[in-house]
Amino acid sequence: MTGKASIDHGLLIGMTVALPQLDLESAIDVLAASGFEAVEVFMGQLGPRIVEVPLFEAHAAAARSHMSRRGIVISTFNGIIGDFDPFSSAQSFDEAVQFLIDRLRLAEAIGAPRLLIWDGELTDRRLIERAPQILASCIAAALAEYPGPSTPEVCVELHPNTFALKFDMLEPTADALVAVGAGICLDITHFAVAMGPDFAGHLSERVLSAVTHVHFSDSDARSEQLHFPPGAGVVDLSDIADRLAGRGLSAAWDLFGWPFPRQAVTAGLGEYRRFISRLDGEPEPAS
Repeated sequence: MTGKASIDHGLLIGMTVALPQLDLESAIDVLAASGFEAVEVFMGQLGPRIVEVPLFEAHAAAARSHMSRRGIVISTFNGIIGDFDPFSSAQSFDEAVQFLIDRLRLAEAIGAPRLLIWDGELTDRRLIERAPQILASCIAAALAEYPGPSTPEVCVELHPNTFALKFDMLEPTADALVAVGAGICLDITHFAVAMGPDFAGHLSERVLSAVTHVHFSDSDARSEQLHFPPGAGVVDLSDIADRLAGRGLSAAWDLFGWPFPRQAVTAGLGEYRRFISRLDGEPEPAS
């Protein structure tokens, strides 16, 4: 999955979800003014939010136009909102396929090369061994049925409460995703909370090769969904960058949950730039 560099590789990518109380226009404007060159758009900020309404291609196209006017690139469409359960039954599988098709539709309309989803919560332990293949089959079915002319890549963000990290299914999940042309989003906070601050040293090449996108952050390795700015946690970010160097990966700066995102960007932009630069470097030799 890492043989071809992503189109947003090497860019400074901000995330609208770091500014969750702002409307999408304001969030994009703040990120652009802060020096970010690209943006990861959260689906939950695409509509009006004061009432539950359907989202249409016109919502996404309007966002695309605003980003174009601001000179900022769309990196990723984050569609992690709502129930996603391809596991429980044939009906839930079909609903999950439609879930993905709907998000692919919006991702294409906004101009995103990448759709971000998650692997789903799984309560039936009898399905754990089959879960990676079920997930991959769901993604493959959605890609096969999606009618759009330019299909975004699907990237799966793993969380401590979803099956791949919760049940130590990283390698089979990586293999299953790669087999259908999808990849893993390595969110540093999620991995640190699930596996500990030194998680990078425990990731096999099978897993690292499946990574197609990164969420950069620090972490205290305890506080799930609280993405620390660099230096405020206990993760060796340089080690992670070294292990991912030379793989053509994009990395968005995730500050979701941090109460002072503007302050963090001002203080930590240099460290984030260094992380991006290291990803552009040569890979570390195998030990």
